[in-house]
Amino acid sequence: MSYTNPVLTTGGTSAQSVYSVVTTPLHLPGTRACLSDGRVFEYVRSKHATAIGKGKLVSYDPIVAAIDKLTGVATDLGATSTVVSVTATLAANELAGGYLSVDLDPGQGEMYMIVGHAAHTSGNLTLYLDRGIAGAAITTTSRLTIQPNSTAVKISAGVTAQALPVEVAAGVTLVNVGAGDTTPQYFWVQKQGLANVLFSAAVGAIGRPIYQGADAGSFQVANLDVSAGADLVQFPSLGTIVALLPITAEHHSVRLNIA
Repeated sequence: MSYTNPVLTTGGTSAQSVYSVVTTPLHLPGTRACLSDGRVFEYVRSKHATAIGKGKLVSYDPIVAAIDKLTGVATDLGATSTVVSVTATLAANELAGGYLSVDLDPGQGEMYMIVGHAAHTSGNLTLYLDRGIAGAAITTTSRLTIQPNSTAVKISAGVTAQALPVEVAAGVTLVNVGAGDTTPQYFWVQKQGLANVLFSAAVGAIGRPIYQGADAGSFQVANLDVSAGADLVQFPSLGTIVALLPITAEHHSVRLNIA
């Protein structure tokens, strides 16, 4: 019995331990799994030049303006591909596994998985989709946004004490991850359960909520004013402290709760 190879939510045990990194993916990024002790993981990749140490928080790659609020090209109902104008340079299928959302009518509210596309430099790009266009045909008045594969991650950016986070947390590494700019790195990040994570500030006690820290890849304690509604909205909890005495720049035990 392996104690470090998680069980996939789709069934079966992963061939990759939560403590290993590979350069050829063994699962579709985004795959979820758990260990027998209840800890939950997501399969992700890094293509960034910055290495990531163990016990560090990683965030999903942010969306960029070049693929946000694009003008639609006329596409019939039922078509399994559509065209968008994109200025970004893309390798073949770089956006595969991401999503195309229709943000403004016609077709508003629909979302499609991108299953493939050709290499691209600029101009019109044909995206192949997981299902036919539904609801309404896309027209030139539709507005479309490409959401890249949300499982591409980077080390989480530092957040000034009690400032609003600007990235979406993905999980915590259990192993050192090398730079992925030349060769992408594939690994598991922990999303739920007991974890040993880096703190950037030692203000807090058992039971206090945590969020992105001041140092890259770190956590800090959220000092919330429960009478201020803005605090409750702006500081979504990523977990709870369980260690007796968190100390700045050290790792400490928390219970993660990352969506």
